[in-house]
Amino acid sequence: MSAILGVAIVLLALVGLGIATLFFHIVVWLLMAVLGLLVYFVPSMIAAARHHEHFFWVLMLNIVLGWSGIVWVVLVVWAILGERRGPPLNRVRADAFNPPVR
Repeated sequence: MSAILGVAIVLLALVGLGIATLFFHIVVWLLMAVLGLLVYFVPSMIAAARHHEHFFWVLMLNIVLGWSGIVWVVLVVWAILGERRGPPLNRVRADAFNPPVR
């Protein structure tokens, strides 16, 4: 009886280790996928942060051709060296200069 109990405990431990290993691999793959996407979109993030004049084109080329290393490097250089546009102006409410009388 104790031998059967010992074998059952060992089998349950092995199943638990298998599930834990599977979970660990899934988590690692998901983290690597997120990190890969962040690295893939570096040119677009640089262009957005610098208010690049041609941000839309940097983003589109990054989506379509960013997988090739040469185009990715060219897009990084273009995002860094490209013309800057001023940041969008904040909207001023109509009553900002005429506050309500209290």
